[in-house]
Amino acid sequence: MRNDYRLTVRSVGPGEARVGTGKKSKKAIVYEILKKRIIQHALKPGHPLNEVLLARELKTSTTPLREALQQLQKEGFVENLPGRGSFVSRISTKDVRELFEIREILECQVIKQLVSQGLVVESRARAIRKEFESSKGKGRPRSRSYFTPGDQIHLFVFERFGNSRLLEYYRSLHEHIERMRLFFFSNFHAQRAEQSFAEHLEILDALLAHDPDRAEQAMRTHLRKATEYLKAIT
Repeated sequence: MRNDYRLTVRSVGPGEARVGTGKKSKKAIVYEILKKRIIQHALKPGHPLNEVLLARELKTSTTPLREALQQLQKEGFVENLPGRGSFVSRISTKDVRELFEIREILECQVIKQLVSQGLVVESRARAIRKEFESSKGKGRPRSRSYFTPGDQIHLFVFERFGNSRLLEYYRSLHEHIERMRLFFFSNFHAQRAEQSFAEHLEILDALLAHDPDRAEQAMRTHLRKATEYLKAIT
C-alpha cells in the first residue's frame, strides 16, 4: 500500500494553493489544483483518481474532493465509470474533431463580425503582431509558453468582440485546447510550426487590412490545417 501511495500522489506543487488557506472554499482550491494537473498532464488521460489518497495528499476531507471531481466531470476533464471510480478523461480523435468544429464555427464568425463592425484597435493589433514576430523560435514545443503568442491572437479577437458570455465560454474551451495540444504535440514538427506561424501572421494582417472576408478565411484556413495535422499524427 505504501508503494502505491508514493506512485499515485505527490506534494502540492509550485503555484498550487494549499487546501484550507486563503478565502477560497476547499472545493474551489481542490478543483483548481486537479484541473491544472489534468491540463498540464501531471495527471494523464486514463489516470485513476483515488479519493482517499488524493484527500490525504491535499489534506482535506473526501467531501470537497468529491464535489471538485463532480465539477470536473461536468466540464469533461474527469469521467466516472460505475463500479470502478473516477478517472482523468481520455482524449480521442473524436474529441479533436468536435473541438475544432466548435472553434471553426465560433472563431470564424466572431472575427468576421469583429472586422465588419470596426472593432479592431489597430494600435493594439500592430503591437500584438510585433510581439508575435519577435516570439519566433522561442520556447520548446511541449512548454505552455511556446503557444502563448499565438493564443494571445485568438484571445484578442474574443476580447475585442465584447461579448462577455462568449469570452467566458472561449476561455473554458481554451483549457481543453491547451490540454489536447500538449497531449498530441509531443512530436511537434518544425514544418507545422512554420506553417502555423505564417497562418497567424495572415490572421493579423487581415485584421489590420480591415477585411472581414479575408480575416474569416485566414482563421478558417488556420483551424482546418491544425485539425488536419492533429489527425495525421494521431
